[in-house]
Amino acid sequence: MTGPRLVAPFLRRFAASLLAFAAAGSPSLAASTGLKFVGTNAYVGFGNPAPLGLSTFTVECWFRRDGPGVTVFTGSGGLGSTVPLVTKGRGEEDGDNRDMNYFLGLKNSFLGIDFEEGAAGSSPGQNHSVTGVTPLTTGVWYHAAATYDRSRLQLFLNGALEAQSIVNQPPRFDSIQPVAIATGLNSLSVPGGFFNGALD
Repeated sequence: MTGPRLVAPFLRRFAASLLAFAAAGSPSLAASTGLKFVGTNAYVGFGNPAPLGLSTFTVECWFRRDGPGVTVFTGSGGLGSTVPLVTKGRGEEDGDNRDMNYFLGLKNSFLGIDFEEGAAGSSPGQNHSVTGVTPLTTGVWYHAAATYDRSRLQLFLNGALEAQSIVNQPPRFDSIQPVAIATGLNSLSVPGGFFNGALD
């Protein structure tokens, strides 16, 4: 499930689901849209568009976990081995533009967010992460969101705050690692880790 031919239809479905959700105010709509991933080699890559290299961010999705998936390493001191949901990179190098910008994923049975510190930070390449506290059930739809405002890293599950950390360091917004759904791509667009379930 890679390549440009899937991006436009996915974005149309994504936009339609957002409009429908806003009109109806019902999370049940997530179950009728989105993409199914088998957890072995399917993902969507978006390349490295400049607007998705973020110094502040809100990264979010609806997801339904159907199986364990395959983990990938996010970097030393970060989440570690994690199943990817929405990512801009993964563990590759420390202290240059091959650091990841952000990584929203599943650490064991919990939600987590991770990013690496940018060049202007006090420790470039250092990972900053938080992990949720609510165990996730297979076959259930959840809404995940992570925010960073250059100070506080926060993680939300179904609109409730799960965890937070005061970081006060810049993310690696100039990362050359691509954006992806259901995998983490390194700077050469090689996938690592695969989500097993549905994402919207």
